[in-house]
Amino acid sequence: MTKVYAALIFITLFLGSNYAFSQIDTSRNVVPDTTDLNTYKYQEKLLENTLEDSEDSKLLDQMEYLKTKPVDLNKASREELEVIPYMTTMIAKKIFDYRTYNGNFKSKRDLLKIDGISQDFYEKIKVYVVAKNSKTDYVKDESGKVIKESEYLSSNVFKNIDIKFRSRVQSDLQERQGYKTGDYPGSPQKVYNRLTGFYNGNGYDIGGNLTIEKDPGETNYADFYSGYLELNNWKFVKKVLAGDYILNFGQGLGLWTSLSYSKGSEAVDVIKKRSFNIDSYRSTNEVQFFRGAATNVEYKNYNFYFFYSNNYFDASIDTTLNEVSSIYFDGYHRTISEKNRQNAGMESLLGGRVFADYGFLRLGATYWTSQFTKPVGIDSSKQLYNFSGDKANMVSVDYDVVYKNFNIFGEFARSQSSHVAGLSALQISLLKGANAIFLYRNYPENFVPVHSFGFGENNGNTQNENGVYAGLSLKPIKGLSVDTYFDQFKFPYRTYSNPVSTSGNDFLLNSEYKFSKGFLVYMKYRNKNKEESRTVTDEYDRSVKKIDNRNQMNFRLGFDYDISGDIRLKSRYEYVMVKYDNYGGNNKGFLFYSDIRAFMTKNLSISTRFVVFQTEDYDSRVYEFEDDLKGVMSNVGLYGKGTRWYLVLRYKPYNFFEATAKYSATYLDGVKSIGSGNDMIDGDLNNRFNIGIEINL
Repeated sequence: MTKVYAALIFITLFLGSNYAFSQIDTSRNVVPDTTDLNTYKYQEKLLENTLEDSEDSKLLDQMEYLKTKPVDLNKASREELEVIPYMTTMIAKKIFDYRTYNGNFKSKRDLLKIDGISQDFYEKIKVYVVAKNSKTDYVKDESGKVIKESEYLSSNVFKNIDIKFRSRVQSDLQERQGYKTGDYPGSPQKVYNRLTGFYNGNGYDIGGNLTIEKDPGETNYADFYSGYLELNNWKFVKKVLAGDYILNFGQGLGLWTSLSYSKGSEAVDVIKKRSFNIDSYRSTNEVQFFRGAATNVEYKNYNFYFFYSNNYFDASIDTTLNEVSSIYFDGYHRTISEKNRQNAGMESLLGGRVFADYGFLRLGATYWTSQFTKPVGIDSSKQLYNFSGDKANMVSVDYDVVYKNFNIFGEFARSQSSHVAGLSALQISLLKGANAIFLYRNYPENFVPVHSFGFGENNGNTQNENGVYAGLSLKPIKGLSVDTYFDQFKFPYRTYSNPVSTSGNDFLLNSEYKFSKGFLVYMKYRNKNKEESRTVTDEYDRSVKKIDNRNQMNFRLGFDYDISGDIRLKSRYEYVMVKYDNYGGNNKGFLFYSDIRAFMTKNLSISTRFVVFQTEDYDSRVYEFEDDLKGVMSNVGLYGKGTRWYLVLRYKPYNFFEATAKYSATYLDGVKSIGSGNDMIDGDLNNRFNIGIEINL
């Protein structure tokens, strides 16, 4: 079977290569600057370390939103520029200052005139920015057609109105145990529909959204629904929003309700959190949002934020104590027990924020308070310091100072437990092509957050951790970039998993070399040591918990090769080794894949990958970030021995319509079943078919 798929991919590569070389439009070579909307390698670098297999991630949604509505270089504030992936505060200030002293950008390539913006950095951000009315900026859209960017962004069917409809159906093709037993009464399809609309007025815009979704096994096709209405940039009112929204302020210690970039191949640029402040919610994570109203008012150098929310959450209720015993975040409502906990609890939240911008110095202060309809109980045997009770609050102060090539930023927050957590960082632009960052965080065990997502080893668990992070990014010679970091961390207090204090460290070295504009070779080495509790058998044949040091080494080698504007090849090999100092259990594994993306015809593109993997245990699983339908983030963890392959077809016959289909299949050698419980599949095959459409009017 493996040889058959390998042969199919080889044939596809051969035919695709012949097609690409025979059909290249030479007129494209004279285009002054073209932004390829089909380039995903920079996006993948930011998302591959989230280790999340999320059907509709807010983090991915924000990146896709910026691609469809890029930031206007001639109007954006510094704060709006900073939400662009890879953008640093220092570069954002330089862009803002350049526009102030030199006038509007005539083209995106004018960014290269700014000190500190290299060609490599420009390639990373240009898909997220636009110079309105530029006559030299072009885009290559999803169908492979190259047109002026100004025409692409104004190609709506209705003038001043932007309507987008997204629909998709995802389905496992093998029947899981829950459907056989009747525990999952609904259909196995995951069904998603989203309608978004914007009206661009004279200096303001009005927008709205409605999202409905059904998970596999659920019976209600609107089991989850979400929506909002918003008004933006009307006089001194920057935003008024009613419905579902998220709040992201400062560095995430006081209030942050979505995922953020974590430690990875980019050692410096992505460590500082980028805040959308109040942002509309268009995703389907059923807990990471607020439901109510929020507004942002601007007066001179000050921004004022006010927000109120009344939102339900899934929970198990202890009827004896009349309190919440457990809170659930998966959003599934299939079985009787899952339905019983649906919307069993509710939180009412009220708060505000003031933000002052003095140019070189920006200060923010945030306060919120919330109340739960039923007290939240806690099992002290699991974690002594965790939120309990029916009331919570938080006050935080964040700061951001820019002076020449230095950026100092951080945040301090005090929870209802009266204990303070803090984070401070210094980012430096050392030389041309060299950047460094130093960050210290201290999250006490008795700091009890409810809506926090601070930087750390346990990314998002802003509690019981302190550590020092140092990152360095270098470009020593033309074409070569090197990123490295070292993170030393400690968990001072016991947790449910570890009965005593534990510590660890994390080192990464990532290097990339561009042999030519289209050929990139990369290497990544990561070594992490982390103490953790293990259950072992002692000399009296008793099961006891002991602390052991776990060392994991990952080595990755790969290349990207853009043969032409119409065909791209990619291959990667990754090896992982897990070792334990004291009690054995060492295991290892590897993964190899090769893929191709190509435009087969004028309106049809293909993406296919073939994967071979073998690991000795789940402990040494290897992740691979995959191409998928828009809005679907697939970061698949593979373990055992087997193969996986997928095929993605995108068809865009009209500028306003796009259809995408994906088939994926994983074969595990020597197994009789996959998964467990209601999710178990009989046999060695786990395959899935996804289909989706996009209509942009």
